[in-house]
Amino acid sequence: MIESTYWRQELRAELVWLKRHRRYRRWSEKQVVLYERRLMLVAFQVRSLLERPKVNDCARSARMSVLRYKKIGSKPFTYVGAGFPEDRFDMENPEPLELGVLDVCNQLIHYYWMQTWSEGTAFKGMLVFSDFMRPKWAYQLLIEDLISLFSTFANDSSAVTELRFHWNEKKQDYVAQFAR
Repeated sequence: MIESTYWRQELRAELVWLKRHRRYRRWSEKQVVLYERRLMLVAFQVRSLLERPKVNDCARSARMSVLRYKKIGSKPFTYVGAGFPEDRFDMENPEPLELGVLDVCNQLIHYYWMQTWSEGTAFKGMLVFSDFMRPKWAYQLLIEDLISLFSTFANDSSAVTELRFHWNEKKQDYVAQFAR
């Protein structure tokens, strides 16, 4: 990534699309799939900015409020014969949590399973878990909160204006020490 300005421009356009398409008179399967796809692409764009020294420390530390549900029982949640989330996760006792932006992105990019829901004509949220978290937790993410979190990275104020590196012996490379 040579210059993050162009990534932020595209990210802003994607977020405008996500905001504009949160409401439909009646959600079709295709509309849900298109929305899900855009969310994954936005999560990938944000993660790409995070993985390179293109985002300042303030944006990098962004967090999002979620609800998480603990995995119960010894049976795994699988594609075939999975049952319902209620069969494998403690849906009666959600735990409020703040999830870091990188973890949010990874849940969307690497999701093993996703269930979406609407309220009225608005796409409201999703229950999601990555393959890595499948034996531990399921997360409830609200679309409004996702858009707000990702908007942080579309804003030019999240760009790095000062950067300092230090040598990391284990990685055998320079690592960003801080990014303002």
